[in-house]
Amino acid sequence: MAVVFDEGFYEGFGPQWTESLEAIAHETGIDSLLIMRSTPTHMVTAASAGPRRDSYHPGDAGPKSVNPGCHKLYCEQVVNEGQPLEVRDARTDPEWEGNEDLVQFGLGTYLGFPLRGPDQEILGTICALHHEPFDFDAGEPSLRDRLQTLQGEIERDLSAATA
Repeated sequence: MAVVFDEGFYEGFGPQWTESLEAIAHETGIDSLLIMRSTPTHMVTAASAGPRRDSYHPGDAGPKSVNPGCHKLYCEQVVNEGQPLEVRDARTDPEWEGNEDLVQFGLGTYLGFPLRGPDQEILGTICALHHEPFDFDAGEPSLRDRLQTLQGEIERDLSAATA
């Protein structure tokens, strides 16, 4: 991720969610938890947590597949389809073998959910990445449940910020 953009949805957005993301990463052992903002050409890191947080700094931007020579990003598919995405192991999945997260950072397991604004427009994602297959449903609450809960909290915050 070489391009750097304004990282948040609004001023101060990213830092307020980092503590929650760090707690989830610590409790579950997941490598990376991210909140990503979508632009027409890039996915931009708004918040980053977990042991691999240094792979994605706030403001870092990964090019979407609309850029020549770029492979589709996991988060790009979530934004485009408006649906959650789970990739169990990109290393064995021809659809994802050229993905930047796998190629550049070795993160081939992904779970992401869309983040919607008050008008239901998809603004970005909340997602988890790991270096090997990960059971997103293990534990109580599971990582999947925790991300969905945080997704709802973030969407309420985005709605309140634009009200």
